[in-house]
Amino acid sequence: MEYITGIEQYAGIEKTALTLGKFDGLHKGHQKLIDKICAYSGENCKSVLCAFDMHRESLMTKQERRSHLEGKIDCLIEYPFTKELREMEAEVFIKNILCEKLHAAHIVVGTDFAFGHEKRGNTEMLKMFSEKGGYTLDVIEKERYDQIVISSTYIRDVLSQGNVTLAAELLGYRYGVTGIVR
Repeated sequence: MEYITGIEQYAGIEKTALTLGKFDGLHKGHQKLIDKICAYSGENCKSVLCAFDMHRESLMTKQERRSHLEGKIDCLIEYPFTKELREMEAEVFIKNILCEKLHAAHIVVGTDFAFGHEKRGNTEMLKMFSEKGGYTLDVIEKERYDQIVISSTYIRDVLSQGNVTLAAELLGYRYGVTGIVR
């Protein structure tokens, strides 16, 4: 797997099957997105996960995320959520980043995906620009557990209550913590 920090470093010329988001826990909902881009990838298309670094509390470190994704996708891009990105208009993000820089052939996002200045971009806008941008769009429904949407926030709440077993069920893998005991 190719690992890149910052979108400016990406120099791929192949078409991509692309998913975007925070990916701060790689829970079962995230795994649905990853499975879909992997289904699209092949000889003429590269699977790319673009993880926005929001500088918030995360369920895993960047190294753990990299380890979990190794052998599953072709490229992981960690994209710092800078002032420039935060203020970029949604249409500019689609044209300059998704189409021109990442060569998106397939875009896969969750139902609540929002982007661009003041979150003006959404799945409807992505759909509207899909034909002009030359990509297909898959909007994936949220994964649920007992009618509750699986999210990193929900998993953090479950962990704060000490329910590691439920957290593992929501993540789809065992949750662990490493550190030094003093």
